[in-house]
Amino acid sequence: MALNHQKPVFQHPDLMVSVSGIRGIIPTGLSPDVIFHSLMAFGSRLKGNAVVIGRDSRPSGAYIENIAIGIMLAMGKNVIRLGIVPTPTVKAVVAQSGAAGGIMISASHNPVIWNAFKFIGPGGFFTNAQDLEGLLDLVRKEDYKPFQFKPNTNVEDGTDRIQAHIDSVLARVNVSAIKRKKFTVFLDAVNGGGSFVLPELLRRLGCKVILQHCTPDGTFPRPPEPTPEALKQSSRLIKKSKADIGFALDPDADRLVVLSPKKGAISEELTLPLSFMSYLGSNSLPKKASITVNLSTSFVNDWVADSVGIPTYRSKVGEANVVAEMIHRKSVFGGEGNGGVIDPAIPSFGRDSLSGVAHILNLLALKGEDAETVIGSLPAVYMRKIAYKIAGQKTEQIYSKFRSAFSEYKEDSRDGLRLANQDSWIHIRPSNTEPILRLIGEARTKKDLESLLNKAGKIMENS
Repeated sequence: MALNHQKPVFQHPDLMVSVSGIRGIIPTGLSPDVIFHSLMAFGSRLKGNAVVIGRDSRPSGAYIENIAIGIMLAMGKNVIRLGIVPTPTVKAVVAQSGAAGGIMISASHNPVIWNAFKFIGPGGFFTNAQDLEGLLDLVRKEDYKPFQFKPNTNVEDGTDRIQAHIDSVLARVNVSAIKRKKFTVFLDAVNGGGSFVLPELLRRLGCKVILQHCTPDGTFPRPPEPTPEALKQSSRLIKKSKADIGFALDPDADRLVVLSPKKGAISEELTLPLSFMSYLGSNSLPKKASITVNLSTSFVNDWVADSVGIPTYRSKVGEANVVAEMIHRKSVFGGEGNGGVIDPAIPSFGRDSLSGVAHILNLLALKGEDAETVIGSLPAVYMRKIAYKIAGQKTEQIYSKFRSAFSEYKEDSRDGLRLANQDSWIHIRPSNTEPILRLIGEARTKKDLESLLNKAGKIMENS
């Protein structure tokens, strides 16, 4: 997206502006000027009197939170302050309270030196590309609403409202069946936004919780993105524990990775199909039911959907894009392969780790099988995700080389370039959150995946 030419500060190399938010390194990218202009523009677009504000545990979070509260008050808005919470909790509280919007202060899986604004509109939906362009247009013009210090504006401690989000998640599963199992659950919250809320959910499900990295002290004790490499320690610990299953989060707790007692961390791509299986086991399907996933998500989801005879639709990458396609298709379930579970009946209506945890425990309870057996019932995932730095390279030239090399594959160019046949696919696109080109490939067998990636690697080496 073309950024503001009148505001050089919005063009800093340490700042990224996309549908995934306004994020940058503190204080160079997400500088005081960027913070001020972003909040003024967002506040000017709000059409109601209340705004919900939450954050993850980054050291810069309190600093930005206080600025955000001050500017919203100065613009005549009441603030519902949630403190350290998951992103989906902020979205749910916006929807449940009828607030005009919300602000989640978190750079998600980026390193601790980053922070970001994730802006939320009415109904708890993330701002989309059109909303972002409108916000940037206000920044270009500095066409903000004037400060209006209203006498009755206030800051509400919104922690009591968090229970309503948990209640909405519990309503989607068989709580009694889960409680009867008395699961022991291992939880690694990376000392982030899920450190309080996820343990509370698990306790309300009657689980004994083994807490790992659930002290939100401003440090990330492992790399924040919950990859198998980052979860090596937790994988070792769950194998030594007596846990029935484990879960790991990213710092804002919208992504979820499952840990099994024997294998440790499994592919994040299995979080969504496992959660979807819970939905299928607890609900009768309406006519024209479907599931929606993004273009980079495993076809294990297609396998589950095919088993009950419903289609799988694909959207551009990014939660807002998946949600928009879900609404368009009236999908009963959806999400992203990065561990993002979207149950449209939960008011967060977006990637929600609480939803994933509850649904997966529900699946184990309904099937009466252990985690290893349930996970083993799914097809193996043969997928690899590779990041390439592309400074100075034109993506269209790279795409052209891939089109030539994979000419027999079906093309989808809605979001970068996805080339697919029945047994494999490859997706190349610029990241929304980092200055890199992501290359993701999946095949039905390990051998076919290696062949696919070798072919793709040679193209990238010569680009």
